[in-house]
Amino acid sequence: MIPLSIRLKLTLWYGAALCAILAFFSAATYLRYREAAWRAFDTDLAANLDTLQGALAKEIREPKREAKAGAEAGLPDASALERRRHAAAETLDDFRLNGLYAEVRQGPGGETLLARLPGAEIGASGGLLAEAAWKETARSTATRFVPAGSGDRAAMRSFRPEPGSDPVELAVASPTTLVDQTLASIERSLIEFGTIGLVLALAGGYWLATRALQPIDAMTTQAGLMASAAPSTGSHRLEVIHADDELGRLALTFNRLLERIEASVTQLRGFIADTAHELKTPVAVVRAEAELSLSADRGPEGYRESLRAIGGESEQLSRVISDLTLLAEGETLDHPLERRLVDLQELSHEVTRSLRAVAAARSVVFDVESSGCVEYRGDERLLRQILTNLFENAIKFSRSPGRIGVVVSEEPANIEIRVLDEAPTLSVEDRVRVFDRFYRAPQPKGVAASGSGLGLAIVRWAVVLHGGTVRVEPRESGGNLFVVTLPLPTEAA
Repeated sequence: MIPLSIRLKLTLWYGAALCAILAFFSAATYLRYREAAWRAFDTDLAANLDTLQGALAKEIREPKREAKAGAEAGLPDASALERRRHAAAETLDDFRLNGLYAEVRQGPGGETLLARLPGAEIGASGGLLAEAAWKETARSTATRFVPAGSGDRAAMRSFRPEPGSDPVELAVASPTTLVDQTLASIERSLIEFGTIGLVLALAGGYWLATRALQPIDAMTTQAGLMASAAPSTGSHRLEVIHADDELGRLALTFNRLLERIEASVTQLRGFIADTAHELKTPVAVVRAEAELSLSADRGPEGYRESLRAIGGESEQLSRVISDLTLLAEGETLDHPLERRLVDLQELSHEVTRSLRAVAAARSVVFDVESSGCVEYRGDERLLRQILTNLFENAIKFSRSPGRIGVVVSEEPANIEIRVLDEAPTLSVEDRVRVFDRFYRAPQPKGVAASGSGLGLAIVRWAVVLHGGTVRVEPRESGGNLFVVTLPLPTEAA
């Protein structure tokens, strides 16, 4: 990603803030106007519906009109349905809405068409409104506003012209073209004026930022020289010429930031040093062996085995603290390797035996694949640390009960150590960052893994010190595969 200049960042922040304000204002204005426009449109529809209802009710209730309807139909006494149809047709004919659509129906489900405007034969199809809308309207006397066809909106209502009579459903619809065009015009105007205002504001903001930040070049040059200087040359501060102007205040702020960074680095180093004293696993092994020896009579050989494990873990604890101290002091510290032939297969068995109490506490068992002697010329102390940290990590995060696989194999140009756990499969991001200092991947539910967050960082440091690599891959059956690759020294047979 291309880094942005300060002036461009300021301009973009200003533009983003202004854009948010303009967008909020435009949206609020548009929504309020749209609400008012549709409310006025619905009010007008409701008024036409009231007029139609009043005229139809009057037409139905007029006895003379009913008698006339019966005579015109050629019946001695016209039926109620025919009287209502005639009344509805007469009402719509007199009502002649100005370009509106109107429809009158009867029945508890709005199933019987009485009249429609523009005119249509009784029973003909082609109405704007769906049958479901009529059924819903027939259930209540409240006015409902529903979409009608394409680009129309209707007001619907049900009423009883006479007590105990069948309900009559009315609908009045009008095209929404004028409202839609008006809203579209307002939307275009708001977008156009907002865009023009935003462009002018961005141009002005960039010009002001350019003038205000001209002295930054000199400060940037000075900061670059400070960044290239070695940390051992002491504290670095920006030169403050005029502490009262904007640049002086910026330099003072920068210096305070540098002080905080130095304090954070000092605190981080102290935390690493403290972490070296909080390695719980070796202590847990010693304690478990001691408690196991005290819990039952194990005999002289059993006690000797426990004492050997306690002594070995105590010595290993001291060495691990020393290694963490080196890690805390940084990768630039020289750490000469004491190379000698080490049987990695046997070393794997030794480490698993030393961790058997911790593994048993979580019902985890080790499955070390035996492939004969695999000798490697390296630092036994660091190689043991690599295996210990990898095994401890697998124990902490594998499911309980679980099984951890260990495979040590010799390739033509290197030796590979594979540790297969049954922990939740790490994501791509976690697989990249899992070897960073103090980084912990999300822990599975029910697992409260402890530790300083340095175990895998120490593994990577020790492996790189041997000239090798370490990586983690997902397993097809679930879990993770940690692979340590150690190159064979050129002098190795």
